[in-house]
Amino acid sequence: AREELGRVRSGLAGRVALGLPPSVARVLTVPLTRAFRQRLPEAQLSISEGLSTAMQENLHNGRLDIAVLYNPSPMAGIEHQPLVEEELLLVQPRPPGLQEDPPPPSMPLSEVASLPLVIPSRPNAIRMQVESALADLGLKPAIALEIDGPAAILELVADGAGSAVLSHIAVQTSARPQAYTLRPIGTPRLCSRLSIAISSQRPTTLTQQATLELIEQTAGHLFAA
Repeated sequence: AREELGRVRSGLAGRVALGLPPSVARVLTVPLTRAFRQRLPEAQLSISEGLSTAMQENLHNGRLDIAVLYNPSPMAGIEHQPLVEEELLLVQPRPPGLQEDPPPPSMPLSEVASLPLVIPSRPNAIRMQVESALADLGLKPAIALEIDGPAAILELVADGAGSAVLSHIAVQTSARPQAYTLRPIGTPRLCSRLSIAISSQRPTTLTQQATLELIEQTAGHLFAA
């Protein structure tokens, strides 16, 4: 009992409620949960998925302790800390027999506007970013289909429904990464920023601080791979 009390006093016990975007949850949940169990065996990690706007609200009302957000807007009472930056790439079906090398050349963003896109519905972060970047050029995306979820988007791209704009890790962790060609989008380069968010209105426990470190380490390894 004394040892258990010591762990509680040290802060390395208790429950941490973490919110993740669905695309991040797909790749981060298993390695993060494994690291959490090893580092904090007396603590509990609760992971839920959600959109950035809802997760920021849940940080405010205490339902979440930590959230990982795409391109978050400043919000009173919420602290944001940069986590990783993901380059967004043009994803197209790989023609039969096409060798992987050399990689296809980059495509100007203005040309992406003429391609039929399979893209998530609003307010998905990638959708909003593509629309915003094209709007800066006075252009709009050509939406072929609105589908939520990278797996469904990639299946439709492989089936010839259109092109997609996704991160490298979304394709590499898919069922058939070899079915696609990835082209950089240039002038300007498209990137998504992932940030960690916490409430500035409540003190951060030692368990939450340890969890923040694990998120940084795990995401750093994953997204750099």
